[in-house]
Amino acid sequence: MPHVDLLELPYFEGISMDDLVAFVDLMKPVTFAPGAVILKESDAGPHPLYIATHGSVVVTKNTLDGRGCRLAELESPTLFGELELFCSVPAVATVTAQSQVNAFALSKPTFEEMLSSGYPAIVRFTYNVARVASHRLAIADEMLTRVLGNKDL
Repeated sequence: MPHVDLLELPYFEGISMDDLVAFVDLMKPVTFAPGAVILKESDAGPHPLYIATHGSVVVTKNTLDGRGCRLAELESPTLFGELELFCSVPAVATVTAQSQVNAFALSKPTFEEMLSSGYPAIVRFTYNVARVASHRLAIADEMLTRVLGNKDL
């Protein structure tokens, strides 16, 4: 699986090609068939973070009445499962392969080992993920404000 496409992602901004290759080489390559559920909402972890290099996935979340609400379609190269990895929580959404998906899985033990050993790319990667997540949170807050109007949560 190629590493070069990953440099297009904001998660790898400021990471050299050599550090990216070394980083990805510590992860497990995985493949999912079309229709495979990669993460299932509410399933207990631990769940890895996935870096998809080929294919697309659909992200859905259950509504209060139990129906699935489509949140996003993600095309590779992309990343998902960061919340589950960083927060050690059950899956917050369901992620289903829409086509064959080739990815790298970053497990919690590998992530923790990289952090504790001072692995060069992991600090920058973690910062980049936090930056993108903060941007998503700002967008979600704006959308929630428009829906709720003057009502409190």
